[in-house]
Amino acid sequence: MTKRDNVQMRSGFTMIELIFVIVIIGILAAVAIPRLAATRDDAKVSKMANAIQTAKSELSTRIIATNNTPDTEAAIKDYSNTIAEGVLSNDINITSATSTQRVITFIDKDSGNPCKDLIIDGDNTGVISIAIKTKSGASAVCQGVDALVQDTNITIGGTAVTY
Repeated sequence: MTKRDNVQMRSGFTMIELIFVIVIIGILAAVAIPRLAATRDDAKVSKMANAIQTAKSELSTRIIATNNTPDTEAAIKDYSNTIAEGVLSNDINITSATSTQRVITFIDKDSGNPCKDLIIDGDNTGVISIAIKTKSGASAVCQGVDALVQDTNITIGGTAVTY
């Protein structure tokens, strides 16, 4: 056997080396994939919690500034850009519970579960209430939002606001 034949036989990887590399890549993937999924849910929780707080703030500010309560879906979207964008992306649903009450529901799109309701109750003649109430959504996103956004009630009467 010449020196040249010996070099040709040693080129490349052995089967054991390839199996070892594949096992290491598999272990790294098994650790990384669940962490990436959790990061995605965390982003959804933060986005929804921020949207709820921003919508509540936009609505109360606009109601005080105009001394009017939004009484239609179009008026609610006009009062809050956050709600208007959420309706377009199907993250938010607006319904009418009564003639003076509008319910804005924040939805976890992946599970289809409603997480929180933002309820505007009142007409243009008196006290207006903006409440945040937890829905019975059982998804991880809804539970995360529930931990970040507490159920609250804001009462607006004239130019006074009570939290």
